[in-house]
Amino acid sequence: MQTIKVKFDTLYKGFNTTDNFFTRLLSVKYNVEISDDPDFYFFTHRVYGSKNYLKYRCHRIFWGGENIRADWNICDYVLDSDFYQNNPRQKRMPLWAYWGLERINQRKTFDSIDDKKKFCCMVVSNPKCKERNEFFHQLSKYKKVDSGGKFLNNIGFPVENKMEFIKDYKFVIAFENSSYPGYTTEKLIEPLFTNSIPIYWGNPEIGKDFNTNCFVNIKGVSQFSHAINKIIELDNDDEKYLAMRNEASFVDYKIPVEFNDDSLRHFFDYVVEDSKSKRPVATIPRKRINHNISVVKDKILNKFKSLFS
Repeated sequence: MQTIKVKFDTLYKGFNTTDNFFTRLLSVKYNVEISDDPDFYFFTHRVYGSKNYLKYRCHRIFWGGENIRADWNICDYVLDSDFYQNNPRQKRMPLWAYWGLERINQRKTFDSIDDKKKFCCMVVSNPKCKERNEFFHQLSKYKKVDSGGKFLNNIGFPVENKMEFIKDYKFVIAFENSSYPGYTTEKLIEPLFTNSIPIYWGNPEIGKDFNTNCFVNIKGVSQFSHAINKIIELDNDDEKYLAMRNEASFVDYKIPVEFNDDSLRHFFDYVVEDSKSKRPVATIPRKRINHNISVVKDKILNKFKSLFS
């Protein structure tokens, strides 16, 4: 079994650098060794400011869980939410795809809403999404929306366990912090885990990944009134609510093949093999590259001038 040495920068709060999604997946085929002298260094946008990545002259893998683009000047391979750009060094894996896909793909057969005693909730700490803030206030004109996060909290305390909190609600506001094609986090699938109906805004291409019949899909601010009318309709018609609740999370209960473990292992197999013949971007002298480009530009410019001299 081939040994690969890896180093993880902190990918998110609470990330376990020795036992995580990547180590478990890679360990199926490789002997994974956590090392300060790695073959592959995993990092996120969080190191842009600190420039910790400069310590590692190996092949670097950017993990883009948030709505921030990869800088190809400092990384060799990318895992992010962006749609494919015909680049084999990039693998599309939105944040939600690291969760238990089989769990949210289970067939639903609910014939009652007795487990949903409350109307709608939201758990948010980030105050910067004006679309989410505005929707919360608009929907609250119909009925109180319980806000259990640190922002706009109206229940008296921030909840400690989000999943335990949202499971009693018919609807959950599941807005991303920002909108970008392909960018979807855990916010959509958390309500699906608890069999609540998500009210979603964020990825305008969400229908390429999920069955949009299983949640209230809002593509823009102009649709807020229409969405609220739909929520009111579902709230007052148990049959229609159950019909949406029983919809499959994925079309025909088929998880997109690009998000299964085999697909990700195939990408890492490519990374391991490709890296053997590719010089890490970290070892390419940037100044020399820029200088060479300038020299070429000067030669072309001088040749062009000579034609008219």
